[in-house]
Amino acid sequence: MGKKEIRTKEKSNKETKVETNSKKTPIWFYGVMILIPVIFIVGLELLLQYLNYGYDFKQFISTSNYHKDKIFLNPDLPRKYFFNIKASPTVLPDGFDVQKKENAFRIFVLGESSAAGWPYVPNASFPRHLKRKLEILYPENTIEVINCGISAINTYTLRDFVPGIIEQNPDLIIIYTGHNEYYGALGAGSSVSLGYSRTLVNTYIKLVDFKTTQLLQNIISGIYGIFSSSNEKDGEAGNETLMSRMIGESLIAFESDIYNFGVEQFDGNMDDILKMFKERNIPVILGTLTCNIKDLKPFVSVKDDKFPPAEDIYHQAKDYYEKEDFDKAKELFFKAKELDALRFRAPQKINESIISLAKKYNYPVVDIDSAFKSKSPNGIVGENLMVDHLHPNLDGYRLMGEEYFKAMSNLKLLPKGSRTKISETKADSILAANFPFTRLDSTVAEMQLMILTGQYPFTPKGTVNYKVLNYKIEDFVDSIAVQVINKDIRWETAHATLSNYYFLKKDYVKCIEEMEVIIAERPYYDVPYKDLITKLVDSGLLNDAEIFLEKLYSLKADYFAYKWLGQVKLKMNKSDEALKYLLQAVKFKEADSQTWYNLGGAYYLNKQEENALEALKMSIQLNPQNTLAINFYNQLSALNKKK
Repeated sequence: MGKKEIRTKEKSNKETKVETNSKKTPIWFYGVMILIPVIFIVGLELLLQYLNYGYDFKQFISTSNYHKDKIFLNPDLPRKYFFNIKASPTVLPDGFDVQKKENAFRIFVLGESSAAGWPYVPNASFPRHLKRKLEILYPENTIEVINCGISAINTYTLRDFVPGIIEQNPDLIIIYTGHNEYYGALGAGSSVSLGYSRTLVNTYIKLVDFKTTQLLQNIISGIYGIFSSSNEKDGEAGNETLMSRMIGESLIAFESDIYNFGVEQFDGNMDDILKMFKERNIPVILGTLTCNIKDLKPFVSVKDDKFPPAEDIYHQAKDYYEKEDFDKAKELFFKAKELDALRFRAPQKINESIISLAKKYNYPVVDIDSAFKSKSPNGIVGENLMVDHLHPNLDGYRLMGEEYFKAMSNLKLLPKGSRTKISETKADSILAANFPFTRLDSTVAEMQLMILTGQYPFTPKGTVNYKVLNYKIEDFVDSIAVQVINKDIRWETAHATLSNYYFLKKDYVKCIEEMEVIIAERPYYDVPYKDLITKLVDSGLLNDAEIFLEKLYSLKADYFAYKWLGQVKLKMNKSDEALKYLLQAVKFKEADSQTWYNLGGAYYLNKQEENALEALKMSIQLNPQNTLAINFYNQLSALNKKK
């Protein structure tokens, strides 16, 4: 091969390379490469939605066809935040109208277990106290107080709640939160954690609304579960309490990095929360946090170069208290709480953040901590108002409700309807006399506390719960309470069972009280009304029956309400009112022979004999064996013939 030939080939190869290099990859190719995973993810999401995979985390939903006009906090919502806890906490059943009424005054309460009223049923919580008082003072208004308090959550959850709450057109927001900032779901020291990045955690919370994220989460959890013990998978080793299961980091020393991050986490999330409400001009009332500093020693003491052990400081405080140097004792009790390395009680910096943020957004603060101190011996909060480390007792919850009500009054954040002439003192006495709470509820609460305080972290890990072990059932109420705690029966069923127990013993006062508790807790549920009304009518307690029938009528004007209102009022010689209700009752297809018979009696007492005869004919037609109707018809016919 000659040199010329070689040069020609080299030139040809160079031209080919130049030509190949000049053919760039088209832009659409990169677009397709990006679109393929996007299309796959979107398609997977649509498929998972079609298959109804996972959970729908819509915030407020209709929970049953029974209350189509009401929506409630989604019962599945806690699963969104407690992704590795098998038995997640529950939401409260506070329903409110889908379409807000013109006369409605709607309050949302944001918080944790103290807002929910733990260890008591919601009837004892401060939001319920507030609701009942507003209902007494503003009877023309529809009072809606929706308690969004959930055990073991913190500001990550509350921040996620805010957009959905804003959509519901609230008139007021009340906030009491901060104790769970470290060990609440996704908190700085929690066992349910994604690290210390607020941006990461809040992004995750938004993404988990998608079914694809839930699928990925379940796959990861499944793989992790293969390599972990069954106890670890369940997260319930040794029947631990939710409180103990939430502990991820048990040593959070005062002013350590994780301590400071917890405060920053609270400050950042609360700033976002208040900013969102402020942008929509929604009124907010915040509250400072209080806790038991006198009668609960620190959970965990840490000794380092900077600070002494918390337990040593606590014992010094006890010594000063015994010497009646209460100012020094108060100072040391507070310091011991601040040094406690197991941070179930919020540090003072959380309260400082609440006050600072309230000032920034020009929102009022109710000083709950000062209110509790003012009602405590020597100004030191202990078991006088607390049942454990931070949950108020009945008096404490009542005090919280009163403090928030005072703030609402001072700020004129109250319903627009006419206020009743009943004084606040009288209203408070009515509230106390009609408190929907019985011995069953207090017994259940005591058992809840025994379970909590008989285990870690109140006792060393692995210690037998002697409080539960040594508990002795004394009577029928105790036995029913145990069944509630063991989840053998529902709380409502327990009260209904007790109501029937008292009814059979002819203790009608307690029979009524047990059902009133259910009615207060489930105000949109008509079954308790009907059960109680039937008992009262059978016992001849017509005045009591009339009261509950009128309440039922305002709740659900169905055949039962019309029929029994008519019948009871007829027996009470209120024939004109009876006629009004019975005329409506017979319009229902369920109208029976007895209802038509009662209508005949109402017509007769209202001097409408012809109409009475027609009603009695219908009664006999429906039941040819109705001798009362037959005799009444014959007598009335004979009287008409004589005329």
